[in-house]
Amino acid sequence: QQLRQAIEECKRVILALPEHSERQKDAVVRLIHLRLKLQELKDPGEDEPNIRVVLEHRFYKEKSKSVKQMCDKCSTIIWGLIQTWYTCTGCYYRCHSKCLPLVSKPCVRAKVSHQAEYQLSICPESGLDSQDYRCAECRAPVSLR
Repeated sequence: QQLRQAIEECKRVILALPEHSERQKDAVVRLIHLRLKLQELKDPGEDEPNIRVVLEHRFYKEKSKSVKQMCDKCSTIIWGLIQTWYTCTGCYYRCHSKCLPLVSKPCVRAKVSHQAEYQLSICPESGLDSQDYRCAECRAPVSLR
């Protein structure tokens, strides 16, 4: 009941805010999250028991037994024959089931869908040489192989 009231309140706020404003976009995102929570409460994953939502990623449990996959969180091989692993349906982020609670980066596809305008300025980040040719997030070595 409280969730339904929050959804109705969020709808009122969206209609009251100026059109195409940042606050209105944030309110729409909040409304989507509230509706997803309500849907999860109505249907607690009976038809989709293999879906997990973490930081806007929609992870589904893989059934493939391929051994050529790499975990995007810990950068180690996912042994499909003996390990459970998940893939995000939006950005194809892969990780072990043990790494799933450790995911710290939000889904890129969700971010792009919320912020759909083009960036026309030059990228302000430093090059790989200033990062010692390592990933800025996980510090794993970056190479051409």
